[in-house]
Amino acid sequence: MEQTSGSGLRSRMARPHLRPPTDDAVAVGYDVAMNRIAGYAREEIVQLVEENLWATWSNFGRAPGCSLHDEGDVLWFETPIPFHPYNTILRFQATQDVDRRIDEILRHLSTRGVPVLWIVHPTALPHDLMDRLRARHLAEFELAPGMARSLEDLPVAPPLPDGVEIREVRDDSDQGVLSEFAAWRWGVPEAYRPQLHDILTRFQIGRPDSNTRMWMAYKDGVPISKIGLYDGPGSAGIYAVATKPEARGLGIATILMVIAMRAAKEMGHRVVVLDSSPLAEKLYQRLGFVTVTTFRLFADGPAYL
Repeated sequence: MEQTSGSGLRSRMARPHLRPPTDDAVAVGYDVAMNRIAGYAREEIVQLVEENLWATWSNFGRAPGCSLHDEGDVLWFETPIPFHPYNTILRFQATQDVDRRIDEILRHLSTRGVPVLWIVHPTALPHDLMDRLRARHLAEFELAPGMARSLEDLPVAPPLPDGVEIREVRDDSDQGVLSEFAAWRWGVPEAYRPQLHDILTRFQIGRPDSNTRMWMAYKDGVPISKIGLYDGPGSAGIYAVATKPEARGLGIATILMVIAMRAAKEMGHRVVVLDSSPLAEKLYQRLGFVTVTTFRLFADGPAYL
């Protein structure tokens, strides 16, 4: 999950990260920072970050025309949309027939002619998985910090700027606006926007029994920013933070973050998690989030979450 201020999917990434920091670097000062998430060991928080990501993104494979492949130790989804991140390996913890299973997934996606995004998560196996992916011409394009925050002592949201209002996504009209905004954020061409709308509909946003909530910010009636909250196993997850370039500097992302965190607390959660981009990491740290681990994104072309 990242805060986007650019103009579409492929504008940010120009080359792979050649020397990303390791989880050992993430752990520096971690014990002190974790005092803000009392009652949890680091391994427990990392597990919450992983499990929330898996649960949230699995919904992409449950929409019409999509497929979710869950073999327990391997989890991935595919959709009709031939762009990142719509065909993604979420979990890989294989210890048997590793090369065969990697090759079968890559061969299947190659046959379909869609790009692959492979998330190397903290508990991924085997331990040389990244080397095996590089040997198959996948490159590491981004390092996504996995972050968490206690839902105690939440900040107060700053006042809304003039002309700005926040609306929760509730009905079909809201869904249509959300779909168009998501299409902008991911650079999805017009021809594939109906499929994207179907995928987002799978989350049942706005229904009382849905585990997904979304909010959008409008300035003078025009959508400028959005955020999502997923009621996951053991934690709430924040996703889909994106802001239009013309709304930069208004503090909208901070306002939306506080709204989402307060909603997570009302759900009964003690911890909220997210996966960031390197550019947005400092924003979340200012809001009290702790970087607990990293996800490494391997792909056949520029990609990010």
